[in-house]
Amino acid sequence: MHPVKDESQSQITMQFADKTMVHDDSCGSGTDSQWFGSLVSTPISLVLPMFNEAPVVDVTLKQAIEGLERRFADFEIVVADDASTDGCAEKVEQWTRKDPRIRLVRLPHNQRFGGAVCAALQGGTKDFLVYTDFDLPIRLESLPRLLEAFSDADVLTGYSDAGAKYANWKSRVISLSYNFMVRALFGLRLRDINFGFKAVRRSAWEKLQLRSRSPFVDAELFVQARYLGLRVKEIPVPFVQRHVGTSHIRRLDVIAATMLDMVKLRLTLSRRLGRPDARRN
Repeated sequence: MHPVKDESQSQITMQFADKTMVHDDSCGSGTDSQWFGSLVSTPISLVLPMFNEAPVVDVTLKQAIEGLERRFADFEIVVADDASTDGCAEKVEQWTRKDPRIRLVRLPHNQRFGGAVCAALQGGTKDFLVYTDFDLPIRLESLPRLLEAFSDADVLTGYSDAGAKYANWKSRVISLSYNFMVRALFGLRLRDINFGFKAVRRSAWEKLQLRSRSPFVDAELFVQARYLGLRVKEIPVPFVQRHVGTSHIRRLDVIAATMLDMVKLRLTLSRRLGRPDARRN
């Protein structure tokens, strides 16, 4: 673990204007107000877990670079390849040779979504880590406005209109059922636990120790954040449906792994609450 910097007093001002002054007290300088035109000085890492996404690599990275460099003065893109077999990692490597702001983390064996997310977040070097699905289901032009919510939060998560994100009735049933189970088992009061947008201060990430390797990693993040006293905030985020490539999130083996991780965390929490020292606290 690294020493954690207190960022609770940092001010994040992000506006679209010809002359926008951005002031961030966390930089530690008395003269850290800077003019960036319409660029935002807040440094961010865009984190993208990837598994067999060869058809969308070029589209995604082109869109990400163009979207971020129009809005941020300091950013990087971290792609974590989960031992893909379709050549998508080699495609990303070609991009890294052309643009040093793109970095590739390659996992030696498949660790599922949760493992790829954790590897990508661990690889992020900027003060704010933003992760989303590789097909970019969020509009990057909305990021400066969304990140303003960090003024009173350590972890951000998104939600969309009730019907906007569902590709069909099956995905709606699966999502609603999953959210119901997580709320019932862990008391989380969030609209959409697995929504494809999360952001976390790097100082907060360094306090977390996530173990889930399935998509349940999102719920585990929120449970641990609550236990550590971190501030979690839910915000509305524009959602874009996937048009190219295939989502792996609703495969039966992925659902089974998610259920298993859910049970493991519930049992772990039950054992902790059953200890005499836990009851006294």
